[in-house]
Amino acid sequence: MRIGIVGAGWWAGFAHLPAFKDAGAEIAGIYSRTPAHAQKLAEQFGTRAFERYPDLLAACDGVAISTTDDTHAPLGIQALEAGKHLFMDKPLARSAPEGEAILKAAQAHGCIGLTAFTSRGDLAAETAQGLVRSGEIGEVLYLRGYFHGGFMGDPTGPTPWRAKAETGGAGGAVADLGAHLFDLVRMVTGLEFTQVMAQGHIHFQRPDPVTNLDEGAVLARLGEASGAFSLSRVHIGADQRLELEIQGTKGALKLSPALWGKGSSFQLLLARRPGLYREVSPDKSLLRGRDPQISWGHFQFIELARRFMEGVRHNRQPIPSLEDGLAAQRVIDAVVRSIHSQAWEPVR
Repeated sequence: MRIGIVGAGWWAGFAHLPAFKDAGAEIAGIYSRTPAHAQKLAEQFGTRAFERYPDLLAACDGVAISTTDDTHAPLGIQALEAGKHLFMDKPLARSAPEGEAILKAAQAHGCIGLTAFTSRGDLAAETAQGLVRSGEIGEVLYLRGYFHGGFMGDPTGPTPWRAKAETGGAGGAVADLGAHLFDLVRMVTGLEFTQVMAQGHIHFQRPDPVTNLDEGAVLARLGEASGAFSLSRVHIGADQRLELEIQGTKGALKLSPALWGKGSSFQLLLARRPGLYREVSPDKSLLRGRDPQISWGHFQFIELARRFMEGVRHNRQPIPSLEDGLAAQRVIDAVVRSIHSQAWEPVR
């Protein structure tokens, strides 16, 4: 399969390109709004740079998009309308209506689509999913989770595109980090968010104004279960960490997918009620030929690229699908609405 890479930032070179190469794809080329960046990355990976997006589309079977969030919908829809399959980085879009437009375009043109949630290819997350879905902790009672990072923890630092509502969406940290956490909840438990109540803040204003959220606190209803979640990009004192704890009628599980370091840099703990947590070894059959000693991101994306290519080969929608991306986006939108209304908001 011929894959076109859209975007030439660090994540494209760190995860997308090496993963698709390892999964057996032919890299058709790279397009970026900054041609010099595309050329540099193309030279590094032995492919060609395109200055025009339509030219890249004409040379590939599908695209992997790793660009600013405001370009996801227009670039994705343009690819789908050209009959190209879509591997879209998270979040799917800036809003649910944009995500719905992407999904409708995929359906209208008979294309395969995947939303690239890193944890969907994580060894510990997949193992946790198997444990919870097989009844190891019983019925889910409640969940606690957080995704904390300090990449904007310096109040004197610059304002990146992620901190602008027009490029990173209204949610800010709720969208950028919440997309990972909300999808992880859905993946591991199979539960759907039904209502949310949230607060959110911009904690550090800068000369170049921040226009979306630095931090958010979210209460959630997931059917009969409840959840409490924290999201922050200004959280200092420790390395970036994503953690989910699930308490059930028979036991509990605590999971932290690999975020930095190697693909094996995760934590997975299991407790039998009323006991204490113990470490759980991951299911090695889920490696599927991957080396967990390679870098995180690259490790998880090999599995995501494999699923995408297999979906194209068999004309079958892969998991995580565009629908999964839209489900996470609807939670994000509900959180943003709740912050403004200061009331419980339905996820719709």
